[in-house]
Amino acid sequence: MNKLIVPYSPEYGNPNTVFSEPQKLGEPEKNRALDYSLKGDKDKDFSIGLDDLTEAVQYYFDKVLKLSVIQNNTKINVPVIYGTPENWKSVQEDGYYRDQTGKLFAPLIMYKRTSTTPNRGLGNKLDGNKVHNVQLFEKRWNSRNNYGNFTVLAERTPEKEYVVAITPDYVTIEFECMMWTYLVEQMDKLIEILNFSSRSYWGDPNRFQFYSQIETFNDDIAYEIGEDRAVMTRFNLTLNGYLIPDSVNKSVASANRYFGASQVLFGMEVASNTAQQKENMKKPQFKQNSRVLAADSINNLITLGGVDTGTLQYLILNMQIVGSYVNPTQAIFGKGWAVAPTSLPNNNIDNFTFFVNGQHIEKTAITTWQDNGNGTSTLIIDPSVLKFSFDSTDLIIAIGKFQA
Repeated sequence: MNKLIVPYSPEYGNPNTVFSEPQKLGEPEKNRALDYSLKGDKDKDFSIGLDDLTEAVQYYFDKVLKLSVIQNNTKINVPVIYGTPENWKSVQEDGYYRDQTGKLFAPLIMYKRTSTTPNRGLGNKLDGNKVHNVQLFEKRWNSRNNYGNFTVLAERTPEKEYVVAITPDYVTIEFECMMWTYLVEQMDKLIEILNFSSRSYWGDPNRFQFYSQIETFNDDIAYEIGEDRAVMTRFNLTLNGYLIPDSVNKSVASANRYFGASQVLFGMEVASNTAQQKENMKKPQFKQNSRVLAADSINNLITLGGVDTGTLQYLILNMQIVGSYVNPTQAIFGKGWAVAPTSLPNNNIDNFTFFVNGQHIEKTAITTWQDNGNGTSTLIIDPSVLKFSFDSTDLIIAIGKFQA
């Protein structure tokens, strides 16, 4: 969208981002000036993949559920393994998982990721080549804000550093799981635990957690003559996750760091001629100057030091007065203008802002704004420029430097 903005000054060109390399067909745009070195930075590049989702399932089985059964009055932990292609194929053919000696291995849980479905109903990055949907996280401190005497004297505003993270792709992961035990009673205990843990967040609390759910448990008990007796249950585990790949296009699409604007503010000195300016430079500077943060009628923030009380009161003066309807082009306000100190310009229309029913009135639509000299002020508008006239029910407001 930046390319569609018209430059405000043809002399200096477009103030928006200009890419240092010509864009090639099929390649994302890249500006090398926006690259920021990560040398010495403790914040690692954020990414999350399918392996992280699988590890979250394994962590929850091993560290949270800690499944176990009672066999011959002995507590036996239930191993949980991922179904590699070789093991999964063997289980599909035999119906069981056997160890190297050919013995039926039970109790046991084996799971395998079967599908990954994008969830288009949630937020997305909008464009993989040029991300327009990101999240900013402000850091508390960075090396560019080192404390120093110049920072204190010049009243330097600290520069803020932000870590940028792109909006992930939300996906739904399906895991097919199988459980084996020797007895139905053992299987019932495992199903009860898993059913209770369904519809909760699985994973490491210090890393990633994902909402999971189990809908159905399908039982299968084998009593074939000459075959091993075992109880097997199948169930599907659904995980709602998200992905941010550790790839080139992700790095191009998102900036890892972003810095806010830094500002250095100085005190105000007024001089009418060169001689007075030289005299001001000879004045001793106080170690502690009074400071005030003032807002004028157009919400400009200024920082002042060493200003007399009368001037400060005038600068911070910003009153709101409701006007009275006179006719379709005229309104009167029950306050006169404040008198500016001799060191400042005379009070004028630039120190006032006008609104009618919450809509701002531009200065070009104002024909006259004057102090009547009797504690009132009159506003006259040009309806042809404003595109409407005053009405007796309108709320007309003026904000500015009125008499206190």
